[in-house]
Amino acid sequence: MSGQPLDQLLASLIKGNRSAFKTVFELYEKRLYYFIHSITKSDYATEEILQEVFIKIWTKKETIVLEHSFDAFIFTIAKNATYNYLRSIANQESLKKEYWKNISFLNEETENTILLGEYEDIVNDILQQIPTQKRSIFVLSKQQGKSNEEIANLLGITQKTVKNHLWKTLQIIKTELKPYMADSIYFFLISLLLFT
Repeated sequence: MSGQPLDQLLASLIKGNRSAFKTVFELYEKRLYYFIHSITKSDYATEEILQEVFIKIWTKKETIVLEHSFDAFIFTIAKNATYNYLRSIANQESLKKEYWKNISFLNEETENTILLGEYEDIVNDILQQIPTQKRSIFVLSKQQGKSNEEIANLLGITQKTVKNHLWKTLQIIKTELKPYMADSIYFFLISLLLFT
C-alpha cells in the first residue's frame, strides 16, 4: 500500500493528490477488473467500465467518507457502472449486433480513441477537397445532426438533392479512406459515419 495506511491515502486523494489517486488505482485495478469481468465476460466492456469507475472516483473524491468502507464505496460504483453499461447495450437493439460484431476488433485497439481521432482528421482533409455545397450538406447532416428536410430548407434545395449529395459525399469518403486502414477499422468507421 505504498507504505501508507488506506485512510491517509484516501485523505490525500480527497484533497486532489494525483499520486494518491495513482496508488488507489494500482491497489484496486486488478480486483475491480476481475469483479467487472465476472459480470460482463468481455475484455473490451470491462476496460471501458473500469476507466469510467476511476473517472468517477476522481470526480467524486470529495464525497468519500473516511469512516465508511472504501471497498464498499468503490465496488458499489463498479457494480452500478457495470449494470448501467449492460442496460445501455440491451436498450440499443440496433447497436447490440454491431457491438458484438466489433468487439473482437475493439479488444485489440487499446488506443481506439486516438485512432478514431486520426481518422477524423483524415475525413476532415477529404471534406476540404469536396465542393462547398456537398461539404456543407455533409457537415450539417453528420456533424450537426440536422434532418434532410432542415438542410433542404436552410439551403433552398430539395430533399432529394440533399440525399444525393450525402450519398455522393459518403462514396468519396469511403473511397478516399480505404487505403488508410485495415478492413475491420474501415467498416467500423464507415458505420459510424453512416449511422451517427
